[in-house]
Amino acid sequence: MDGRWRTLVLVILVATLFSIAGQCVRAVDGQGTSSPGLTSAGVVFLEHNLIANGTVVNGTVPFRSVNFPSYWFNENTRQLNGDIGFALDDSLVMIFGDALTLKGNFGAGTGNKLFGIYSLPARADNAVIYSADRYGTVSMFVNNRTVILRAGQTYSYNETEVLKEGKGIVRVVYQHQYTNHGLIDRNAILSRMVPAV
Repeated sequence: MDGRWRTLVLVILVATLFSIAGQCVRAVDGQGTSSPGLTSAGVVFLEHNLIANGTVVNGTVPFRSVNFPSYWFNENTRQLNGDIGFALDDSLVMIFGDALTLKGNFGAGTGNKLFGIYSLPARADNAVIYSADRYGTVSMFVNNRTVILRAGQTYSYNETEVLKEGKGIVRVVYQHQYTNHGLIDRNAILSRMVPAV
């Protein structure tokens, strides 16, 4: 992906991040199938966190701001709270959480959104998710490799680019992190935000 394309993607992402539910996740080639073996009581929660940490190298660049988190996951109680804009029925295979954080003198703030996945394989941002099994293990293709994440495991990688923005130049380090939170009980998925205690 060249610098101009990544710049366009970043600008669009910051300007309209998560504005249209379901745009982030879609079945691959329309050939999606359900994953046999998943229990009707549980659904896999896979989360992607992207941290864009920018450093102005020369001149001045526009300062971006993101501040609209729409979900919160409590690791201790394994409760997922937030804006659930999709059906929590037996056909739901996975919930994909997508988060963006801006850091440095390039931007600040965090936004996130949840998406429902009903068939696999499915494309979610830069990853293609192939399967999820009854134990919550997820297999996917990301960063030009096949990655298998068991419940509780994380896969991370970085990308760096130098962008010409406004009247200056900024160096941005993109830190990608995919975390498999494993199976979550459907009864622990609540359509409301619950403050941390």
